[in-house]
Amino acid sequence: MTLRHVATLCLALAVSAAAGCGGSDSEVRKQGFSHVRLLTSLHTRVTSSLGRYPKDEAEFKAALVQDNVSPEALKVNSIDDLFISERDGQPLVVVYGQPPAGSDLVVYEQTGVNGMRQVGHRIGVIEEVDAAKFAEIAPKTAAK
Repeated sequence: MTLRHVATLCLALAVSAAAGCGGSDSEVRKQGFSHVRLLTSLHTRVTSSLGRYPKDEAEFKAALVQDNVSPEALKVNSIDDLFISERDGQPLVVVYGQPPAGSDLVVYEQTGVNGMRQVGHRIGVIEEVDAAKFAEIAPKTAAK
């Protein structure tokens, strides 16, 4: 299976979670459709299509447009809406270019909710972390 197939599978799983594969509106389901999760999956997809990590937000968004990513399918009004955390209302931080040493984060919330931030790892794992864990895993310039 190629990296592009893996990226497409990750995106399909995120979208199917968003569409509601049964169950209640639990925190797990909300996390399945979080903007952090979607951007993490899309980052993998764009990395696959470019053959490298996107260098900046403009290149990332242009690649999403070129790949015909539909905001409606992701249940947002626009691609720009994906870059805002639905939990804390602040712009999400997306790590562009080569990963910094000691961190594999792709996307993370600036503040989060109740002391917990959602973070997306380059391998597609999404988790909620407290400040101490965030300081361990975040790029050194971000660990505040």
